Amino acid sequence: MRDYDEATAFLGEWGRFQRLVFFLLSASIIPNGFNGMSIVFLAGTPEHRCVVPRGANLSGEWRNASIPLELRDGQEAPSRCRRYRLATLANFSALGLRPGSDVELEALEQEPCLDGWEYSRDVYRSTIVTEWNLVCEDNWKTPLTTSLFFVGVLIGSFISGQLSDRFGRKNILFLTMAVQTGFSFLQIFSTSWEMFTVLFLIVGMGQISNYVVAFILGTEILGKSVRILFSTLGVCIFFAIGYMLLPLFAYFIRDWRMLLLALTVPGLFCIPLWWIIPESPRWLISQGRYKEAEAIIQKAAKTNGIPAPAVLFNAAEMQDSKPQQQQKAILLDLFRTRNIATITIMSLLLWFFTSVGYFGLSLSTPDWHGNAYINCFLSAVIEVPAYVIAWLLLRSFPRRYSLSGTLFLGGSVVLFIQLVPAELNVLSVGLVMLGKFGITAAFSMLYVYNVELYPTLVRNMAVGATSTASRLGSIIAPYFVYLGAYDRFLPYILMGSLTVLIGILTLFLPESYGNPLPESFEQMLKRLVFFLLSASIIPNGFNGLSIVFLAGTPEHRCVVPRGANLSGEWRNASIPLELRDGQEAPSRCRRYRLATLANFSALGLRPGSDVELEALEQEPCLDGWEYSRDVYRSTIVTEWNLVCANDWKGPLSTSLFFVGVLLGSFISGQLSDKFGRKNVLFATLAMQTGFSFIQVFSTSWEMFSVLFVLVGMGQISNYVAAFVLGTEILGKSIRVLFCTLGVCIFYAFGYMLLPLFAFFIRDWRMLLLALTLPGLLCIPLWWVIPESPRWLISQGRFQEAEDIIRKAAKTNGITAPDVILDPSELQDMNSQKQQTYTILDLMKTRNILTITIIVETHLGWCSFLKQACPELSKNPLSWQWMCGNAT
Repeated sequence: MRDYDEATAFLGEWGRFQRLVFFLLSASIIPNGFNGMSIVFLAGTPEHRCVVPRGANLSGEWRNASIPLELRDGQEAPSRCRRYRLATLANFSALGLRPGSDVELEALEQEPCLDGWEYSRDVYRSTIVTEWNLVCEDNWKTPLTTSLFFVGVLIGSFISGQLSDRFGRKNILFLTMAVQTGFSFLQIFSTSWEMFTVLFLIVGMGQISNYVVAFILGTEILGKSVRILFSTLGVCIFFAIGYMLLPLFAYFIRDWRMLLLALTVPGLFCIPLWWIIPESPRWLISQGRYKEAEAIIQKAAKTNGIPAPAVLFNAAEMQDSKPQQQQKAILLDLFRTRNIATITIMSLLLWFFTSVGYFGLSLSTPDWHGNAYINCFLSAVIEVPAYVIAWLLLRSFPRRYSLSGTLFLGGSVVLFIQLVPAELNVLSVGLVMLGKFGITAAFSMLYVYNVELYPTLVRNMAVGATSTASRLGSIIAPYFVYLGAYDRFLPYILMGSLTVLIGILTLFLPESYGNPLPESFEQMLKRLVFFLLSASIIPNGFNGLSIVFLAGTPEHRCVVPRGANLSGEWRNASIPLELRDGQEAPSRCRRYRLATLANFSALGLRPGSDVELEALEQEPCLDGWEYSRDVYRSTIVTEWNLVCANDWKGPLSTSLFFVGVLLGSFISGQLSDKFGRKNVLFATLAMQTGFSFIQVFSTSWEMFSVLFVLVGMGQISNYVAAFVLGTEILGKSIRVLFCTLGVCIFYAFGYMLLPLFAFFIRDWRMLLLALTLPGLLCIPLWWVIPESPRWLISQGRFQEAEDIIRKAAKTNGITAPDVILDPSELQDMNSQKQQTYTILDLMKTRNILTITIIVETHLGWCSFLKQACPELSKNPLSWQWMCGNAT
């Protein structure tokens, strides 16, 4: 009794038939590269400004000054969405007043673009944005268009597999090609944004269905060795070829309707493939259509010039060889055990954020420095070496290290983009290309890695679930790009941070390289409690010292208002000098009395020569402060002016955090004794993460500080609960390693990541948001980290404790004894009342009192130095004395 592979082995692996199927199926993917990224040019947003009608009765000078300036990317540029009120300008123009000299433009009332917009035609002749004015109040429609395309992709992902199982691979392949091509053609005649978007959703359904079915058909027809090449290089590189052709078409065809027509035409060239590409013989056999399957194999043998046996498939034999009815799996099986649930959640996050990074970078090409068409072409070209490198890595290196390395490369390079000066266009685009290279390579490796992680029973379901997570990421990706309208670097900061974090998370997944595919849940690889508990400490490294950057105090000086009627010379001399660190520097908290300076300025007197500045009266900063942005873009100090008379609030915020730590230290032990180590560990982790997130929306220093107390309580309670849980679960020899290296090194790892995040994210709210996100990645640990069996025994819950120990034995491949815990023996042990102690017992004898004082002094001093040294390092003398000699 032979299976299909045995029956068709005579065909060989790489004959003319296989080459034909390989290249034609790969070529059918080319239109997917068009449609998948065409929105980059179809919905391109050119430079625009409000229309000023010809009949507005404005002089040429007032017409040129009718658009206010706004700060964009650090430079002043004409506003895209506002203009000065035309009726007011017409009055000034009629009176003969001149803008700037006679009328202060900044004080004039503004209005929206009531007469529409005028668009630059330097890059695009027309797009759907210029067609239906998807700018300003309607700019949300552009990313929504892209997202709805990916909603179609999501829907197509669900239905394509089921349709091809029922109606055949070939039928659905060409049907979805027709859907993709036909509805793209109908889009050309769209009369509104709504019509275009609905049709685009249907195009998305056809696009992914065509891709998936071509992928399945190729893997079922081709032999084992060629199948891997087709799945990793064939399909991906031909998609990239379509992607590369897109900017070439768009460069020569600048009108969106004509461009869409040009991108639709190649789909018609796939029609002749109907008479060349065969149906899947495997699918025909599964449907009992043996004669048709045999005819296809006979034709393939003829194409390859190989004689075929007279009888290939014996109906009775093939019927017997059908696999026995397997146990059916449901979605909940992906969460059946703690380990598989953790791997599932980690995989979902991995696919989601990798998809956000890939599509976010691909869709943002018009926002890069330089030419949008060249940028898009380079974005497509870089995918080819990325796919080749991914294929080589999969052949020779461990999966998780390859994935983590490429993700870390992509994410960290994207984070560096904000440091590139605007004039270094080539370097900026080069960094984006390198980031796209890393993320694309990781994306292509995910498919193989995902298949290898799961047992056969749920493998297809796992691929479907993670693919859905990927589609959700692609739906959200356009809104990451949309954030660039508010801050050009914000999309790169978010995508880079999330990609780096998910790269780190990948290291905690099981390794599958060199191992056979798991066939059952029992073969799923487990992660050690040691590393997972240690990893849960990483957010503590963030929160414990985040105040160093959140409350950083930049250089500052008093604001001198524009309307102070001072000459430039007197304005420059308005801040007195003071001695600071042995050098004269502008005062941070005082200025000369402005009313006095205005009188001197009006009289034509000069500072220094006519007026002795040191004798002038000074006043505090009544109009606020101006802050240097060399180190910080914003902190809580600049947000709420915690300087000069309020400078005591900065250190008080830090102290209040440690008050929370103190309170948490008292209650964490009692809570974990009462409610369990695991429950308190995750409750305090949620508390730490949740209140940190709420801090992002603080409206006052008082609100921030109160929340910081609660964060401090959660931080220390989480640390203590993890420490206790680890020491109770792990054995004696590992326990010492966990307490000294495990917890401490992972805390230090979080501490090391803090300045890295702060370096790239200079705004305190965005930094705090980025530091909060890693706490969410600890959620899957709930299904992996067990409760302490010691605590369960102390509560009389012997069966639960025994279940955990049996699972541990199973994980370690050890046979557990029939009886592990004897309830009667343990009950007797628990029934013996232990002597209770109070804090006064620490001073019971002279020796104990001496040890207590020395230990407490030592811990207190070390804690002081640990928190104070980063701040004291700003003063070399105090640093040397306090952190050197005193220690």
